[in-house]
Amino acid sequence: MKGRLLIAEDEAGIRDLLAQMFRKEGYMTDIAADGNETVERLAAEEYDLLLMDMNMPGRNGLEVLQHLVKTGNRIPTILMTALGEAETIEEARRLGVVAFFGKPFDIFELKAEVAVRIRTDVSG
Repeated sequence: MKGRLLIAEDEAGIRDLLAQMFRKEGYMTDIAADGNETVERLAAEEYDLLLMDMNMPGRNGLEVLQHLVKTGNRIPTILMTALGEAETIEEARRLGVVAFFGKPFDIFELKAEVAVRIRTDVSG
């Protein structure tokens, strides 16, 4: 197993495609359909990486990140967003996001970024 990945995405098609693709790559993947479920999963399980959409029901990506900072959870996070607002991206960086992918994103670039981030986190 290459690592544990939590995929937080409210669009079922994208969420399921990403989960299936990363499972085929050898990752253990779990999914969350909204921000509240993301927070619950992160409290219950340990993951090597969070791949999260910015705009989700419940808590949005920034609210999830703020919660993680408040609780001391330093999980590396890759943020996917259709929005390119500079203020939002800057705030997400301050909250610890390690990479951003605008939608639509290049799946090969995303796979490469996940591989680098998990390898770096796991190997220290």
